[in-house]
Order: sequence, then structure tokens, then C-alpha cells
Amino acid sequence: MAKIMSFGGLRPQGKSGGFTFYELDGQTIMRRLPTPNHRNKTHPSPLQLINRKRFKDINAFLKPFKQVLNFGFQNQSTLSKSGVHCAFKEFLQKGYNFGVNPPIDPAYLKISSGPLLGPENAEAKRNGNLIEIFWADNSEKGTSFMPEQAMVFLLHQDTGKFHWIKEANSRSKLQANLPLSEADLEKSWFVYLAFYRKVSSNSYLFSDSVFVGKV
Repeated sequence: MAKIMSFGGLRPQGKSGGFTFYELDGQTIMRRLPTPNHRNKTHPSPLQLINRKRFKDINAFLKPFKQVLNFGFQNQSTLSKSGVHCAFKEFLQKGYNFGVNPPIDPAYLKISSGPLLGPENAEAKRNGNLIEIFWADNSEKGTSFMPEQAMVFLLHQDTGKFHWIKEANSRSKLQANLPLSEADLEKSWFVYLAFYRKVSSNSYLFSDSVFVGKV
């Protein structure tokens, strides 16, 4: 660590040339950045290998439906952080189980996040070629009385096949009926539900999605 003087009234800040510069008690401090451990890149530890596999598996799980996640997490996304990144952060702690096959647990997936009041007492069941989804009337709470859409996401874990029903029904209808094709009737589906509201031509507010169940 070293103290440096200003140059023509200018004080360096940030990182440059293996050093970082910062202000402390009115003085500019120069500190050497830690040297990267190149051995870890070519000879990773067992823990590093496990974490690499976890990150790789979760990204591979999420990326096929990145369009859904970019829509549902649009208010948390930035130029450097996509909807996949947002969903990854939500999923990382509980959605991956080491030593289990498969390690991915889709029950912890979130497809949206936001301030709207979310679904309450939601349930799903099969009825012939339909998946029927029901939710409680909570229109007396918050601003849920305003017109909102129900968004449903269906995921088949074994194949990765999914269906995104962006406008399943209006929230006030308290249910959505989703027909399955003959090819999908024999599959078991993870069901997710969220609400959203359009606030401008290309801007939306969302609720946190909920995992309704597997049917």
C-alpha cells in the first residue's frame, strides 16, 4: 500500500496496471491487486469442479426458455443482466441438489418477479385433455382489482419441452383451462402461474410466480 500525490489536481481512481486506487481520509491510496491463481484455472479443486458443474447445469436448464424469463424479469434486467441471470440467482440456492439424479429441481424455478400481488391458494389438476388451474379471489387486497393477465408456464422435466401461455386468462376469472395435444397427454407437467399488468406500450408489472404443482 502506498500514498500518492495528485497530478495537476487530478487523482487516479479505479483499477489500472495491476493496482487499485481509492480515496481514504482525503488521500489517494494505491494498493496492488491480488495475483490470480493460475493453477486453479488449469488444476481446479474438487469444490471448484462441483461449482462449475452446478453453474453449467443450471444455465443449460434455463437457457431454452430465456424468452419467458426475459419477459417475466424485465424489470430486474439490465444491459449486462438478462432474465436468465435473474432466474439463475433465484434458483441457485435451492434448485440444485448435489448427489441427486437429476440434480435440477424445477419446483424452485421462478418465471417472473415483481410487486404485484401473487396467486394465492393456486392448484392444478388434470381433466381429460385439459390442465385446469384455479386460484383464490384476492381482489380486495392491494391493487389486484385492476385488470391483469394470468401467465402460465408448463415444463416437462425429462425432455425439457415447455409451453408458455402468455395470456391464459384474466386474473378475475380465477381459473385457466389449458388443452394438451395428444402427444403431451402422457407427460407430467410442472405448472407455474404469475400475474402481470401492462402499464405502457412496452412496459409491464409482474407478480412473483408460484409453482402450482406437478400434474
